[in-house]
Amino acid sequence: MSIIEKAINFAAKAHDGQNRKSTNIPYISHPFAVGMILQQSKCSDEVIAAGILHDTLEDTYVTADELSKQFGDKIAKLVEAASEPDKSLPWKERKRHTINVLSDATTEEIQVIIADKLHNLRSIRADIELQGEIVWSRFNRGKRDQHWYYSSVVKALSSRKKEFKLIGKLEKEVKAVFGSIEFISSKEISILFSCAYGIHDSMWTTLENNSLAELGREISEEAERLYRNDYDATRLKLEDLSLRGIEFQSNSDGPFILAGFCIALQRNMGWTDDELFQYFKRNQRKL
Repeated sequence: MSIIEKAINFAAKAHDGQNRKSTNIPYISHPFAVGMILQQSKCSDEVIAAGILHDTLEDTYVTADELSKQFGDKIAKLVEAASEPDKSLPWKERKRHTINVLSDATTEEIQVIIADKLHNLRSIRADIELQGEIVWSRFNRGKRDQHWYYSSVVKALSSRKKEFKLIGKLEKEVKAVFGSIEFISSKEISILFSCAYGIHDSMWTTLENNSLAELGREISEEAERLYRNDYDATRLKLEDLSLRGIEFQSNSDGPFILAGFCIALQRNMGWTDDELFQYFKRNQRKL
């Protein structure tokens, strides 16, 4: 029996009785499709097997040790790389972990991760064509957050498109599903900057009218934690902005509150330091 056949049998048993989210479609259809995408991309048998097994650690009783014993350390590590380490963490924290590991991921790890995301988005697009935007209600987080996640994955791998062609296909799928690779407009970013020193009652209507209330709350709460609990991070952010020519008032908590906001905004947007500075300059009059 080949390693691929063995993975098919193993995954079928592990996912037995499970269905795709809010459907009656057997869950195993997704890992099988991921394996087919990898096979069509001429990936190695080990990568194809890992694609078929990629959800066993997250969504079944299977352990990493069991995968290692059954399929060897390489395939087990490929599956681990495509898995969220702690499902009990908040949604955005788990997705940030996936995005952050991409910069150091091997080509084979990226192949499994991208094939998974590509099939998920293709399934979403097919469902939207049949059912409309109500499809987004089946997810823990809505359309904007899903847009943020998938576009952030693409951006994190933008420099590696030549390494694996499916990265470019994923980017096209993001644009097909969401209309753009950018999940937030310049106008919406400007609205968020108006919340740099906290969200006052008068701001909630504007945030809600622009579908930014949840995102604004997350950024504001994270900024507050940073300001109160992470002096070193806020100090370093102030130093970076000062070196770029931004002047701050001395002997005031204001700059540290602003630095906490900048860090929280940057993390949520997935910006580089240069991108944060560019948006900061554009919206400085609001601060």
